[in-house]
Amino acid sequence: MTDFSSAEKDILKVIRNGIDEVESVEPIKHTLDQIESSISSSEDLLKALGYSDELKNIELCTQEEVQRILVIRTFDELLSDANQKFPNDIELSEFFTDSELLKQSNYINHLNSEFNDIHKLDIIDILIPTIAGILGGAVDCALGGFTKSSNGMNIPGSMSEYVRRQFNIYLPKEKIKYLEKIAKVPYDALNYDSKGNIVVEQIVEGLSPVFHHLVSLGHDPILGFIYGVLDLMRGSVTTVDFNGKFVVQFIDGFSDKKAQDLFESITKVFLHMISDVNGSSNTKNDGMGLPVPFMALFNGVEFGKVGSNDSISELAKSMYYQGYDFRHFCSMSIPVMISEVIVRVSYFVKRLSEGYSLSDSLPITLNHIHKPKLGTMLFIAHSSSVAINTGKVIFTKEPLDINYAQWLVFARYTVKQIKWALHEKPNYRHRFVMSVLNEQWDTIYGDLNEFWIGFSDKSTVVIV
Repeated sequence: MTDFSSAEKDILKVIRNGIDEVESVEPIKHTLDQIESSISSSEDLLKALGYSDELKNIELCTQEEVQRILVIRTFDELLSDANQKFPNDIELSEFFTDSELLKQSNYINHLNSEFNDIHKLDIIDILIPTIAGILGGAVDCALGGFTKSSNGMNIPGSMSEYVRRQFNIYLPKEKIKYLEKIAKVPYDALNYDSKGNIVVEQIVEGLSPVFHHLVSLGHDPILGFIYGVLDLMRGSVTTVDFNGKFVVQFIDGFSDKKAQDLFESITKVFLHMISDVNGSSNTKNDGMGLPVPFMALFNGVEFGKVGSNDSISELAKSMYYQGYDFRHFCSMSIPVMISEVIVRVSYFVKRLSEGYSLSDSLPITLNHIHKPKLGTMLFIAHSSSVAINTGKVIFTKEPLDINYAQWLVFARYTVKQIKWALHEKPNYRHRFVMSVLNEQWDTIYGDLNEFWIGFSDKSTVVIV
């Protein structure tokens, strides 16, 4: 039984009863034919009786037009009659023959196919992201990751080294000192000060000059704008230590330096991140900059032996110590941007060549459902790049070769693609089909309204 509401079931009953009543009425054409036949028989009889001349002189009598009265029964009355004839619920399929149902089913399938064709990728749409992903992966393999020095140490590759030089040019030690001075934050606190005195209420494993950026959430390039802002406004430090323990504690002597409002807090967090991206101005070692986004969360992953590391937490600490920081993350983003630019520019040019408008061709959207073909192409591109990066890591057996930026983007597009395929696409397709059917219903309603206006013209309508 189709899931109709109670009101809809009542309507179906009334319609079915009305159809049966109409079908039981003798067709008006048959009645008119009978009247015509009777008139002809009468004329033949009169002619046979010798009244042919009189028939010629007969004139049709005219009378003033009589206004019709149309009586409309209430729905409750119609429903009462229908319930007497159909005590049980009526299925919509009972209104159609098997051939009519098959025809409608084929039409719905045709509309579904039409929707699928709109968002279907052709061979060019598949080749573009595949080539873009391979190119991005090739750049990552050739220039990304880390290389071995002459003494066997891991050092950042060509892209990472280039990015580091750019950071050094735009953020020299003097500028870092100035930013450190104007953007002091409580979450920069360590377990001990320079004199060996305990600064925090609770010792945090990892809250040291070398690793405090990795355990303090205020230094995370993304989470910092949440926890760093909170720490500034309440004078605290929020950490995830090397055992995965989440700790929030207040810092003595910082209460008078708390941010006065949200804007000041966000500004200070941003400026402090800039001051830390190249490491501290007080040390010659610039290797301990900001960590990659969300890296602190791996501190709590105490499983998964990788190489000589006993856990994911140990691996993250080792990678950060060897230079896997935010600057390296920026270098890893270059192959990602290459794939993105190729796909988006190609999508734009191809759409314009196919006759789409400028707005429909723009390769920018905040919602996958608005331009699903673009989203699918980006998913293919980053899937190709991730596959290449996976092969590289397996071949080199070096975790430092993991392109973290590529994996983050891949995860983002994977979630969107799954959401589109399993949830948004079926709903969007249903709305597409229903919009076509509703347009046809609007046409039918218009025809019925036009018929009623003509039929009830110059008539008095009475509802009883």
